[in-house]
Amino acid sequence: MIDQLRKLYNDWNQQTIQFEKFDSFIEITTPFVDMHHDFIQLFLTKEEDFYIITDDGHIINELDMLGIDIHNTQKRKEFINMSLKIFGVKLNKNTNELYVTFQNINEYPEWQNRLIQCLLRISDMLMTSRNNVVSIFTEEISSFFLDHNILFNEGPSFIGVSGKSQRFDFSLPRSRTRNEKLIKAINSPSSESYREALFSWLDIKSTRINSDFLVIANDNNKPLTDGFLEPFINYEVEVLRWSDRNKWVDNLRIS
Repeated sequence: MIDQLRKLYNDWNQQTIQFEKFDSFIEITTPFVDMHHDFIQLFLTKEEDFYIITDDGHIINELDMLGIDIHNTQKRKEFINMSLKIFGVKLNKNTNELYVTFQNINEYPEWQNRLIQCLLRISDMLMTSRNNVVSIFTEEISSFFLDHNILFNEGPSFIGVSGKSQRFDFSLPRSRTRNEKLIKAINSPSSESYREALFSWLDIKSTRINSDFLVIANDNNKPLTDGFLEPFINYEVEVLRWSDRNKWVDNLRIS
């Protein structure tokens, strides 16, 4: 039984992994898929006394295109560094390449397996855990506020008319010239994602007469739709596009 399983797996592996030789590298198409369900491709090159297998920056660059920048927040940096340490993978910060090196060609299977596991861990953990992605977006906002000297508190909660506690991502303090500002961050704006944010505000609005409500919406992945914006417009709630943050950030600073 064990021999049969071993043969079946080896046969499957030989049929699904593909190698193509180019002038200076070998392209390896693996049976494993990335966040877009495309087969992960690796590239092997030979230097003077060692070998390199790299993803050519694919995983990090794809995450960046989806609005997930691994370099901007401490939580992302810690997660990436831990993943690299677990699998012995290196990151070229200039090219975003994830890669491994080894000297003996007999080590190739082990190091390729380590690299693939690292790639899958990074892409899966950042893309499939909604709470992780949302917390990363709020941390990115927090870092942006700190960089621009915006005074804020994180995670304030208030009891609403419903009797339930309503949590906001940020609050900006009240001054002589403006109200307190309560902020909800929406990482994946859609025609339905306005509901929770808007209800939280409406539930406490009558008890927070010196507060205004703002929404920061992540439009890096796709433009904000009318279905998302219209409910906020109807209730006179300002929506700040994350892509325009350098345009509106000064308006949040206490003068």
